[in-house]
Amino acid sequence: MMADLSKGPLANILQNSIENILSAEQQVQDKDVAPRENDDFALDKFWQDMNVITQKLSFECTKVGICFTKSPVPTPSETSSLMTGVEGAVLAMVSVYFRLSPKYGSVLRSNVRHAVVRAIQAARNLLKVIKDEGGEAVAERYHHSTGIVWQGCGSLEVCPRDNKAAVLKELRGQNSLVSDAFTEISEAMEGDGSGWNCMGVDSDDGMEEDEKWTNEDKDLIGPSVNLIKAAKILYKRVLAAVEKNGSCTGEDKVKELDQLYEDCNLVSRTVDTLILELYPPLNVSSMEEQSHYLANLLRTALKTCIHSHIVSEAEQPHIEFVYKAIDHNLDRMKEKLSEK
Repeated sequence: MMADLSKGPLANILQNSIENILSAEQQVQDKDVAPRENDDFALDKFWQDMNVITQKLSFECTKVGICFTKSPVPTPSETSSLMTGVEGAVLAMVSVYFRLSPKYGSVLRSNVRHAVVRAIQAARNLLKVIKDEGGEAVAERYHHSTGIVWQGCGSLEVCPRDNKAAVLKELRGQNSLVSDAFTEISEAMEGDGSGWNCMGVDSDDGMEEDEKWTNEDKDLIGPSVNLIKAAKILYKRVLAAVEKNGSCTGEDKVKELDQLYEDCNLVSRTVDTLILELYPPLNVSSMEEQSHYLANLLRTALKTCIHSHIVSEAEQPHIEFVYKAIDHNLDRMKEKLSEK
């Protein structure tokens, strides 16, 4: 039988490494820690170095996993040597990460930070599994944990390589949420809105499920639904423009992409909030408030587009169309509310 690793010298060595790796992880997560500025920094070289250290971390963790699934388990001296390899790879990864300046894009840096944290957490999880569940019975779990490390490192391998790619990745995610929201409310509009509470919300008495829209309710929420449709169109136009014209050549263009992400992110979140306000029982004042808020955010995102490098003269008519759709639906909402 394998040794009990939950106590004794091996447990102490593993616990020390777990704590050291956690400290490195927290350093990466701390957004107040400034990156190291380097005039010789090159993004291509950064990714070359990151790829090398990613493979190194995977190798060291795989070696640990293999050693601790065999009997006898490593001696304290051998364990210390194994931990030195893992900790060294983690610290090297952290060092490479802090070379990435925000001037290459806050969205890119956020994506890289998330991927680095995932890789470090996976390494820490492997050591924790070995320490807490050591023994023959968890040999299969070790292999699973090693796989988690590979998966964590894999997130770095598929991480966007520049800010344009990072912004496109985030915008596609937001676009998917907005499209799903529009599809959801459009399908609900075909009925009376009843039963929506069944979607992931428990109800003991079933009263919420009996709430329905009146015909007047459905008429009132029409302009709000069309504002969500305008958001869907906005994402379609923005994604196409960024794919075609987006550039990272120069700090100004990088900042414009970052700002576009921020503006669109607020749109996506507000669409989600507005959807909840539209379902029965309808709160007209909340619907009106959130609809106007969404309209303002849409205008802000459109303004950012127009004043950025991503919108060419050919795309201007598409942007103007969304502007007009916003104004038209706000006018319709005002008109319907005045008749109420």
